[in-house]
Amino acid sequence: MENSNRGWAAVLRASLILIALALGGSSVCQSQTNTLPPMGWEPWYMDHCGNSSSWDEGYYQKVADFMVSSGLKELGYTWLTIECGDHYRDKDGHIQPDPAKFPHGFNPITDYIHERGLKVRSYSDAGYGKCCCFEGAGSRGHYGDDLRRWIRFGFDGAKIDWCGGHEEKLDPQTQFLQFAREIKESGKPFPVEICVWGEGNPWEWGKNAGTFWRTGGDLDGGQPVANHGDWHLLTKNIDANRHPGPNYVGPGKGWNYPDVLLVGLAGGLNETEEQTQFGMWAIMASPLFLGNDLFHTPPYAWEILKNREVIAIDQDPLGIQGDVVKEYDEGNLQVWVKQLQDGSRAVALLNRKDKPQRIAVLWTDLGISGRWKVRDLWNHEDKGAFDGRYSRMVPSHGTALLKLSQ
Repeated sequence: MENSNRGWAAVLRASLILIALALGGSSVCQSQTNTLPPMGWEPWYMDHCGNSSSWDEGYYQKVADFMVSSGLKELGYTWLTIECGDHYRDKDGHIQPDPAKFPHGFNPITDYIHERGLKVRSYSDAGYGKCCCFEGAGSRGHYGDDLRRWIRFGFDGAKIDWCGGHEEKLDPQTQFLQFAREIKESGKPFPVEICVWGEGNPWEWGKNAGTFWRTGGDLDGGQPVANHGDWHLLTKNIDANRHPGPNYVGPGKGWNYPDVLLVGLAGGLNETEEQTQFGMWAIMASPLFLGNDLFHTPPYAWEILKNREVIAIDQDPLGIQGDVVKEYDEGNLQVWVKQLQDGSRAVALLNRKDKPQRIAVLWTDLGISGRWKVRDLWNHEDKGAFDGRYSRMVPSHGTALLKLSQ
């Protein structure tokens, strides 16, 4: 948005918040929001919806079966995303399944997914346009009709992107509140991902419009498929996601979301950086959506993604988003903390530097005292009980992830 329009946009956003509240915005949120950050899978980062898969009903059946047989469902990864040119808009303006990919329509595949105890979401854009060249038509002007058809097709929710909205210079809050009103009128819970990449400060109004909201850009920076993210973009999105206010984030409200997990994707982050992404997403109570090719993932990546102790941090029922409590060396060495329901603390020691560093966590920084047990969540090791502080070496771009218990 141009600088000359920012003041007016701020006034408009404030007015819309008041309108949303008058319309019962909080009840809209409650109809859409899970009590815990959602977990699942989506295909975009594999190859930007290119040629690595047929993206048809047979492929999504394989994905659903794998999510069950691999144990992903049991771990909490229960959402499956259907996108990649799955639909078009007919001459009457109604969305329809791509007949080449879904010759029997959407209902047989959504039924198949539901029979396996999973949930399924569709994909669209808040504008007329679409992202790149492979996605289906956007939903602007059709919010109510698209919602009713998604429900009829058996979808449980949707990811709503912002490529068309951005190009058409729309106001994100305006568009997503319109969609939320359609959901409220339907009387059916329908979780929505507000994928606006942080435009329009969605953490300020997202709880009235969706279930979780993107706070930063794509982790590949819009680069070619072979570049599956880099360290600079990862830390940029971590910083952009620091909006932990309890009035906006948590059970019954929604979740800040710094993008899809890149764990197991070649050509981008290294193994240490992928582990850092997963650990920091857990500390920040972020939704956990896998972006890897489920059928061609290296064993080390599954060790990260299936770490029950780390998933438990993300899924802690208290739903607090962790944040920095201490930082050193111009912010390159950070101590993050997240309070857990049982009174323990999850702690991340984040090393942004290019060399290993020793990082200490002080009890005074955590607001605790006395003797606390320390557990290493990556290695599943009890490190002992400590008074006042704990320190350790952390590898370059790495994160020590700990649980402190009395």
